[in-house]
Amino acid sequence: MFMILLLSCIIIGLIALGKKLPAAPTAAGSMVMALGIFVHGIWQHLTGQPLTSLSARLLIIGIVLVWLYLLASYLTSIRRSTFYEDHVSHPVERFAIGTWVAGTSALLMNLYTGFNADWLNETVHIMATLNLGLWLFYMGIVVQGWYKLATDSHSQRIDSVILLPAVATQSIVLMCHQVFQLPVGVWLSRTFIILGLLCYVIGVALMVWRYRRMEQRSVQNWKITYCITYGSLAITGVAISLTGAWSSGVSYGFWWASLIVLVIVESAETVRAIWRIRAYGWRTGVGRYHTAQWTRIFTLGIFYFLTIQTVQTATGNVITMGLHNVILSVGTWIIGILLVMELIVWFQKSFMYHPAVPAPAAEHTHSQI
Repeated sequence: MFMILLLSCIIIGLIALGKKLPAAPTAAGSMVMALGIFVHGIWQHLTGQPLTSLSARLLIIGIVLVWLYLLASYLTSIRRSTFYEDHVSHPVERFAIGTWVAGTSALLMNLYTGFNADWLNETVHIMATLNLGLWLFYMGIVVQGWYKLATDSHSQRIDSVILLPAVATQSIVLMCHQVFQLPVGVWLSRTFIILGLLCYVIGVALMVWRYRRMEQRSVQNWKITYCITYGSLAITGVAISLTGAWSSGVSYGFWWASLIVLVIVESAETVRAIWRIRAYGWRTGVGRYHTAQWTRIFTLGIFYFLTIQTVQTATGNVITMGLHNVILSVGTWIIGILLVMELIVWFQKSFMYHPAVPAPAAEHTHSQI
């Protein structure tokens, strides 16, 4: 009954809006990813309230509303016959469809855990099955994208967005394990995790190949999406830990790998931010809204969640236990502040009039990711 009501609302909304609903960026699903991991992995530790609390349920309902708006936008692009042009035609931007898969997985896990009601669980199971179908469609265009990137001139514009297949695949592992209650260590979880790692290796190989072909290598060419390099490792560690696919020592190894890459990437991002502030000022340099900024909140959030999962493994070493304690005590506030700042910038861009802030010329060619 709930599913029928949900679909009816979507259809009525599409009829009312017609073809005037603006096309959301392909990577807009990263907003659902970020909000989902914040509620599922951080909110409980920040407030001490479980996912079944009223405040958490209200946040989950808010995520549902965001997801429905994005769904309506993407369905409207199909109705306008512009879906391929908007989201699939470019061999790099098509990888951002992975945010739809990962965002939907995060939403369904929150719905299943936060409400855990029979009337809703049936709908969650149906949506999870549809999300599996979306993942299959996504992997089909990913394979085509890999081929195009390896054979045409677009290879000069490769960045970490091509690692999103790894994130999407591991999110499917987590969704299936929780929503369908798969046994711990089941072979299906291991198979998907290995497939996600394969996607990661292919993506990194393409990035390294592209980097070696670049004529100029400087901080100006740094992409905000490079945070996905450690986010992909972190979500793999989370998948291994929660599904019990391998021992806790393996997920702990992914925690260390994620931490090392995080330090490298965010250090470079700090240098880039300083350069942008000096070149463009605070507002244009770091104060403009960018869809990919949600991705950073997600990657930091999933690393924080992996830190929670590996606390027990780290107790045998004073240094690693100290690192875990610092991350768990400070990380909630850092991610919470970043989320609030991002929501403010997004709200200003979406609902308030303000003078246009021009983007640096280098960003115009890659605005959606």
